[in-house]
Amino acid sequence: MTGPASDLPEIDGLLAGDRPDPGTAELAAAALAAGLLDAGALAFGLSGIPFAVASAAGLHLLICALVGLWVRSRARRGRDLRLAGLLLVTIVPLGPLGAACTLATAALLALFSRYATGFQDWYLSLFPDSETGPAQELYELIVTGRENAHLVAGESFTDVMSVGSPQQKQAVIALVARHFRPAFTPALKAGLADADPSVRVQAATATARVEHDFNERWLALDHAAQARSDDAASLAALARHLDDYAFCGLLDANREAEIRDKALDGYRRSLDLAEDDDGIRLDLGRLLLRCGLAAEAAARLEPLVDRTSDSRILFWFAESLFRLGHFAELRALPVRRPDLLGGGAALPDALRDVFALWRDDVPGVVDTAGKELVA
Repeated sequence: MTGPASDLPEIDGLLAGDRPDPGTAELAAAALAAGLLDAGALAFGLSGIPFAVASAAGLHLLICALVGLWVRSRARRGRDLRLAGLLLVTIVPLGPLGAACTLATAALLALFSRYATGFQDWYLSLFPDSETGPAQELYELIVTGRENAHLVAGESFTDVMSVGSPQQKQAVIALVARHFRPAFTPALKAGLADADPSVRVQAATATARVEHDFNERWLALDHAAQARSDDAASLAALARHLDDYAFCGLLDANREAEIRDKALDGYRRSLDLAEDDDGIRLDLGRLLLRCGLAAEAAARLEPLVDRTSDSRILFWFAESLFRLGHFAELRALPVRRPDLLGGGAALPDALRDVFALWRDDVPGVVDTAGKELVA
């Protein structure tokens, strides 16, 4: 027998993957007694004595009821019910064979639990706490081979998932789960398709964890938005979260479209409440373009063209004009805002020649192209 009930963990504190605490002597005695009694009832039923079958059936039901009362007493004492419940659910249809199977399960548990890792310990080892000391942080950087990769280098993660060892891949997946960004999605998908089963399991667990975190945050923001339906900031926060969720790359096409529609509705409602919020207007215009609604995107962004100091708004507005085929307005845009799109503006390398072309700065573009051809 194990110690008193007060020394045992509460059932509510047990996780589904915890190792059962059978109370070995008590369980073995109950299973053995139930099995022997049920075997005797079965033998009596097969003896051919008149009314033996009915009597054996009655004895079987009585034994099952006694087992049920024993399981109930264990519940009241706070004992683990999993193996006791196994005895109850197997002895009803299988009789003495169910008791024998329960005893075999308890024996195998006692054998393998000496060196097996519990599910909770295994799960926690996959995703340790994000607040790590310098030594642990250095270890992670050495294992992955990418300094600060978990913050800035999604491509490096994908490289490690392609050519790294199982230990390196597991380290990458753990970092991705803790510091998830949409750029890390290819690394997770590579883990899901990896040949190593341990890597696939960890990647699937990490994916489920990321989706769980998104959904938990969604519920919290949705509750706040419903409580303050006239607060533009709450609605915008919910819409941005849904926008990020749709953009993470982990959803199927239908689910992604559904969430983007919800994000669009949230942006529109929040912009109706705060028409002067340039950030909401930019987020709405960007999402409208991604959804193929270029006309509405241009209409939403156009009021900002003359007053904004954020060149990103002009980039998205120019994209909407291009998709609509409004090339005259697109050519006039650099003239309209020369401080952000003119020849002296600080533009990204990928856009400098593009806007030079639309500004009719043909000589500069031609000279650049000619130098590249000669090189």
